Amino acid sequence: MTFSSKRRATAIKLKIKDITEGEFETIQDGSKVLHVKTDDLVRRVRIMGEITSKTDIESDESIILEIDDTTSSLKVKGGGSEWAGQVFLAMKDLKEGSTVDIVGLIREAADGKAYIDCELCLPVIDDEVKVLRDLEISKYYKRKGLDSKATDGIESAIKDQAKIVESDETRNQIIALLKQDEHKEEGCSFDEIKRALGLTTKELETELRVLQHDGVVYEPMPGTFKYV
Repeated sequence: MTFSSKRRATAIKLKIKDITEGEFETIQDGSKVLHVKTDDLVRRVRIMGEITSKTDIESDESIILEIDDTTSSLKVKGGGSEWAGQVFLAMKDLKEGSTVDIVGLIREAADGKAYIDCELCLPVIDDEVKVLRDLEISKYYKRKGLDSKATDGIESAIKDQAKIVESDETRNQIIALLKQDEHKEEGCSFDEIKRALGLTTKELETELRVLQHDGVVYEPMPGTFKYV
């Protein structure tokens, strides 16, 4: 496979493990590309995962993120040059634990490991976007003849979709409870919601966090929640 210097390489959507298990090869023009198990020679990739660590390097206005998508993790570097100033600004306010969609160039670090030189970094809020990405990658595996991985990915995505539907139902139940006349004025305590809906502490914390982020529910005082 050869690349034209006049065309921008396509950003292939992959799992991080595909990248970390790939091997760098030198092609005809003398540049290095990453050979991955889908038999692609990759220059640019698109990944989605959670930020597990973040390092700000103020001296050259760059940021290094460690991204994990449960299959593996790798580093993503943004900024560090005039043309990448917007990337630095986009990454500056990101927090550990956030999910991001990354597009960038594959580079080889001094230790021989792959990392991504970030071109685009977008926060991901909607869980359905994650499920869609899993389906897209699984379908791509299938086109490349990796049927077993495609099947595993599709089954996982279906399970995740079921969790999303269940989560939506739980949020609707929380909203319905907070809309009841007895809770409109004073709100409802965390423990009252938990008992009424039969949820665990972790389940309720997760759903309330999403509802607060969406501006549907707010906390007028610690531990009490009201519908906006």
